[in-house]
Formats: sequence, structure tokens, C-alpha cells
Amino acid sequence: TFFISASCLIAMAALLAVALALVPSYVAAAPTAARPPMRHTAFARRAQPAMIGNLGDSLKKAQEMMKNVSPEKIKKAQELSIKMQELQKELAATEIECKSADGKITVVYSGQSVPMSVKVEPDVMSSSAEELSESLSNALRQAFVNSRKHADSRMMQLYEEAGLGDLLRMQAQQQGGAQE
Repeated sequence: TFFISASCLIAMAALLAVALALVPSYVAAAPTAARPPMRHTAFARRAQPAMIGNLGDSLKKAQEMMKNVSPEKIKKAQELSIKMQELQKELAATEIECKSADGKITVVYSGQSVPMSVKVEPDVMSSSAEELSESLSNALRQAFVNSRKHADSRMMQLYEEAGLGDLLRMQAQQQGGAQE
């Protein structure tokens, strides 16, 4: 889902900023000969010097990007990450129920769109296999849609509280345009 990827990106940026502060420029500035030798094992190949240089270049670029990130933004990203984890727990505990059109099949999904249960009334067994399949399929689809709508609205509330609602709407529009 695109909600998680945005929060993961913010959290990764915050973690990268902390890591870069703790290990300022060892990888980027130390000459290759001064680095400790890498061991060759059955599970890992020895890193090539070009790969190490690329890592150093990447870290330098990340340091440059992080210079413009204020401590307040990092703190806000950390708070948002904590709220996202709490929301994921809430959604996992939430149950979204949907009944078939005739009310004889009940499907329950979690707020994370995971199917939890299906209940079938005994008298529905007198229906044909096609009718039962269609009724069950429709209830499953509707429960999934309702679950996604619930999760999306909760996520939007969280982003609105963090002042990122416009960003989320822009992402949704971009994804909507790409799907059409």
C-alpha cells in the first residue's frame, strides 16, 4: 500500500540521519586500503572496491540531502512513525463485517483487509452451487472494499493530523491516473 511506503520513507530518512550523525564519514572518506578486510564466506561474496566506492558516494549524497532536514522534521517523522504503528495495530484488531444481498452469508475482514471468517446460514445450502459461489464472491469482494475504505479513511485522518493530507491526496490522484 502506498501509505506504508510514505511512512517508511520518512522513517528511513530519520534513521539515515541518525546513522550519518553517528558514523560521520568513515565509509566515504577512508581510503580503501585503510578499511578492514572483508571476509569471504560460503554465504557472502567479497565486496568489490567499486561497490564500496558507490556506497560512499551514496552516503555523501544522503548527507547532502539530510542537511536540509531540520531536527523538528525528524522528530515529526518519528512521531508519525509511532502513530502509524499504533494505527496498524488498531486496524489488525478491527473487524469489518459484510453480508450477502440475501443476508445468508456473512464475511468478516480485519481492518488490514485480511479475511477473518465466513458464516453461512444452513438454509443457503439448498441453493445451487452457482448461486452460492456468486453470493459468497460478492460478499467477499464487498467486505474487502469496505475494509480498504475504512483503512484509507483512518490513514487519511492520521495524515491530516500530521499536516500531510495534501501529499496523500496527490499520491492517490497519481495512482488513480496510472490505473486508468
